[in-house]
Amino acid sequence: MNKQRIKNIIFSFSVLWSTLLICEVLYKYGVGHQNINIIMSMAIFIITAVTEGYIYGLSSAIIGVLTYDFLITSPRLGFSFTVDFPATLLILLTVVFTSSTITGRIKARLEEAKQKHQHAELLYSINRKLLSTRDLDTIVRYAMEYLKNELRYSVAFFEDIKPEGALNPYCIHVEEDVDTEYFIKEEIFSLVRLAADQQEPLEDQSYGCFFPMVAQNITYGVFAFCCRREDLNQKEWMFLELIADQTAQALRMYHLIVEQQEVKVMMETEKVKNSFLQSISHDLRTPLTGIIGASSTLLEEGKVIPYEVETKLIEGIQNDAQWLLNMIENILSITRVHNNDMRIDKVEELVEEVIEGAVLTFRKRFPSAKITVKQPKNVILVPIDILLISQVLTNILENTQKHSKGKKSDVTIEVKEMDDFVTFTIMDTGPGIDPQILPLLFNFMITSDNTPCRDTTRDLGIGLSICRTIIRAHGGEIYANNRPEGGAQFTFTIPLCKEKYNY
Repeated sequence: MNKQRIKNIIFSFSVLWSTLLICEVLYKYGVGHQNINIIMSMAIFIITAVTEGYIYGLSSAIIGVLTYDFLITSPRLGFSFTVDFPATLLILLTVVFTSSTITGRIKARLEEAKQKHQHAELLYSINRKLLSTRDLDTIVRYAMEYLKNELRYSVAFFEDIKPEGALNPYCIHVEEDVDTEYFIKEEIFSLVRLAADQQEPLEDQSYGCFFPMVAQNITYGVFAFCCRREDLNQKEWMFLELIADQTAQALRMYHLIVEQQEVKVMMETEKVKNSFLQSISHDLRTPLTGIIGASSTLLEEGKVIPYEVETKLIEGIQNDAQWLLNMIENILSITRVHNNDMRIDKVEELVEEVIEGAVLTFRKRFPSAKITVKQPKNVILVPIDILLISQVLTNILENTQKHSKGKKSDVTIEVKEMDDFVTFTIMDTGPGIDPQILPLLFNFMITSDNTPCRDTTRDLGIGLSICRTIIRAHGGEIYANNRPEGGAQFTFTIPLCKEKYNY
């Protein structure tokens, strides 16, 4: 006997005996039989309305009439089967049957409305969660959790449905149901492909049901269950169809967003590419024009040009050629970075020699610049690729002069050994870095005037973005800030433990 039946029996007897007690009290106070009959009829109606089915109301009517006849009518405490008794019983039974029918229909309508309301709320919750999710795994997990909780069957999701070969489903299991091994059979794969091609729900008596998720004539995946159609009622089948449809719409939105992002990335890449080529063309033209002009002057007027002017022209040719070489090295570094082909060949080098080499290269281009080096007296060996680290130092040192805006900028290089790292700090006395571009300073396409895509070695982005890549490849980090007393400061670290960071 279930809990609901026990509850109905207790309620029926409670109402019935309470009513009989009330009738007994009213009878003692002289209330007429007609009023007592009405009270008894109301009690029977209440029992019929609250309980489920006809049995409780009919039983209460028979028991109530017999008890009423035994306790109320004359002779008291005895039965009086007069002509009125069958009529009274028939009237009460008719009331019970009629009220039970009416209340049964009302309850059915209320239950149906309640189920529709719950179904609408569930569908709204599912729709809101699925359409607000922008992650493929989360969309699939939400849908499968709903299906598992509602249907109580294990479910598998097939997304990448290839024409041949094994498929890789994502499964959620229910206790005492099939596991992943069930969904990786070749027969299951064939049925999944068939459902995806037909774009219609498919049922197989041996292997279960398969629901494709179709939106705009595109199949985004297939749900697979081990149950058959007759194992599900109409409500569960409709729920399954709705979940498949909502999941298909959510997957369609996800793929549209991915496609839009890919198109946006392609457009941005093309824009960067065009601007980059335009910038390189512009920056190549300037030194090449200088080289052509100076060399033409030397060829045409070489015999009459004073020695000092001739020397200056030759130095200009050398500087422009050196700048072109540095630019080509940076471009090659960019290519290696984007192709993931940057190799780090580390050898333990003296920090003093690394700095001397970078300073020597820097002085060739900026002989009048004042530079001070501060480093510990003890010998420091650091595992580095000396060519790459020299490129980092040279790029930073040259930036201190190229972006000084015509002002004198003294440079200080300070080296410190801290725990397992060597810290290199390059400070200048120039105008500093624009605070607006400071957070983006090491981005690939940022220039000194905070405009994108004009970015070669004459600007900031390429040189500094390569510097960050090189330093991180060594296991260190690089950052920049403005000094309180004025000027910019660049700091990068290199680990001393060669075995830990070498790769």
